[in-house]
Amino acid sequence: MYEVHLNYEKRNFIDYLLFHYQFKSRISVWLLNLIRANSERLERIHFVDHIVQGHPTLEIATEDAPFVAIKYHDTHTILMNSNEIFHNIVQHDGIIDIKIHFGHTSQRDKRMDHLLLHQIITSYNNHDYLKDMYTIELSKNIEHQLIHTIQSQIDLSLNMNDVEAFHHFSNVLNLLELRHMND
Repeated sequence: MYEVHLNYEKRNFIDYLLFHYQFKSRISVWLLNLIRANSERLERIHFVDHIVQGHPTLEIATEDAPFVAIKYHDTHTILMNSNEIFHNIVQHDGIIDIKIHFGHTSQRDKRMDHLLLHQIITSYNNHDYLKDMYTIELSKNIEHQLIHTIQSQIDLSLNMNDVEAFHHFSNVLNLLELRHMND
């Protein structure tokens, strides 16, 4: 159930990106539309704030961002501003991370933060992405609601003897609490 809702949210986020931002490369727009149109591809993408070393990653930049227009890298390949990126993504059947370089670096995109948070909460086996929790902006009210919800999920996982869910939600709760250690 979470996966269906997450894919719906990813599709809506891509619609939002295409409507609200101009990208430096037409290939970025092609790829976003390709991913958006295919549920299986949506399941295999993961939006990130921090690039995870060793993960195949597509980096795309909005027009006003001081970054390369489009870049793809995995353990064997680095491609920049090339049509070959499109072909590599089309042929790739594994998970791909997508990093979006926004031009307005002083202000975070709230829709992006919402999606990152949703991915963290619903992705039990992807500990590599937990670092994104530190950069997501949350209001105090939202953070308190989130803590309460996660505590409820921890209680539920204990009642259901779901060890994997217990560990996952405990890790997320600890990260939420660690965000304020330096405040």
